[in-house]
Amino acid sequence: MSEEALKSLGEELARVAVDSGMSVKQLQTIYRLIKTKPLVFVEAHLKRQLSRVDLGKAGFRKALDIISDYRADRTSLEKIMMYAAMLYDYIRRKPEIDLEVTAEPIVKRILRQHGWDYRGLKIELSGGTCRIEVKTARFRGSPGQLARKIKLELSRNERFSKLNLNVRIK
Repeated sequence: MSEEALKSLGEELARVAVDSGMSVKQLQTIYRLIKTKPLVFVEAHLKRQLSRVDLGKAGFRKALDIISDYRADRTSLEKIMMYAAMLYDYIRRKPEIDLEVTAEPIVKRILRQHGWDYRGLKIELSGGTCRIEVKTARFRGSPGQLARKIKLELSRNERFSKLNLNVRIK
């Protein structure tokens, strides 16, 4: 199987894990166990976790399915689990990353208009609320006024228009 196909399966597992609430630590544990323990042990571990956890059941189920499909090809199985653990955080934060990429030029433009340095931004999504933390240097003035200006400009963008924006200046 090609490396791209293995990555794709790992990405699919990571997506199921994120959607079901499984933690990255659990995926990393599965990867470590697959590298070091017999597959029978790994299956028993996954079945035990399935009976114990409230979140992540679909992720554990998907991991069990992948193990049964790739039982004869341990190297491919290890790579699938490696990619799943590696891509988990990216998939979990992808909506926020996409918003950060959209917001960055807008925030930079506003800060440069006032002569302030841009030092980055971080976005956290929670339901319909979008918390934006803007980092700047050489800032003099009212952080509330700057936050309102950034909020106004971002809310004009289609990607932000339906979100409740909360902008903080650091």
